Amino acid sequence: MRFRFCLIVLLWATILFAAEGADSASWKTELENRFSFVGIFLPHQSLRNSESLHKWPFFLTASPMGWNTSLRAQRDFGKWITPKASLNGDLFLFGLGIRSDLSFEFLHLLEVGVQGNVSTAINYGSVATFMGTYNPEKKDYDCDAFMTRFLLGVNYHATLSIPLMAFLPKTAWTKWILKPGATLTYMRYTGADDGEVWKVGTEIAANGYSWQYGATFICLLPFAHFPMAMVSYGVQGIMHKSDYDAVYDPYDPEFKRIHVTPRLAVKLNENWAGMLMTVVSRNRKYRNVRYESNQELLQERTGHEWMLSMIMFVISRKF
Repeated sequence: MRFRFCLIVLLWATILFAAEGADSASWKTELENRFSFVGIFLPHQSLRNSESLHKWPFFLTASPMGWNTSLRAQRDFGKWITPKASLNGDLFLFGLGIRSDLSFEFLHLLEVGVQGNVSTAINYGSVATFMGTYNPEKKDYDCDAFMTRFLLGVNYHATLSIPLMAFLPKTAWTKWILKPGATLTYMRYTGADDGEVWKVGTEIAANGYSWQYGATFICLLPFAHFPMAMVSYGVQGIMHKSDYDAVYDPYDPEFKRIHVTPRLAVKLNENWAGMLMTVVSRNRKYRNVRYESNQELLQERTGHEWMLSMIMFVISRKF
């Protein structure tokens, strides 16, 4: 049923884009292609359970990230309502995916919508696992081949834009916007039964619903090459503990993860732009401090700890 709904979302986006072609004067459309590169800094806390890097004080890496094609369309009906649609295709080092989003913006303040997505991932032998189902007896993932299994998702989202600048003195440093929001997501991996934990890309979960709420504070900056700074706060968790098999009870699937993400937008010119970000998060703390990374799902949670997860810089070229 949910898979059919995901397909309906994708079809509706196609219909809207077809309607745009019939009435190009009414719809604003944009087609954009981007190729991205990423640089990642991992501190020791993020490496301590790595098989080969657990003694390193930090690890720094950089590589091409992937290609994104996006097609967006919107139409204004005065200031009251603006329907929006987008269709995205992603091709990354660890897989590919298609995302389609339908949303409605009211008074340019409140936006509600639904997104459907389909993705699959590539495994790189024993070097890196990006898709498979976890096997508690083997204490590792049973890998699935690329394009043989898929992650299907439906995301319901709502965001409120509060222009704080309207209540502040008008200066170059008080162009502030606050965006609280919430999402409800259903995900199903076609290679896993209910209760089993799977991994696709960087997502690790079981079939079922998850939620997230939080806010993003945006400050528009008076600099040509650094136009915007942001900081996001988010809390995320799952709807039902019963979505996970009882073997994962010590791991505490209901644990609420909190993350704080400062970001700085970088603009080199009209075609090159990037984002510098760091992720500080509240994660599970386990009874065993040292364990193999592929055995984390079998650990016993005893508390929580705050840690700097990574510092990342993404730069992309627009075509």
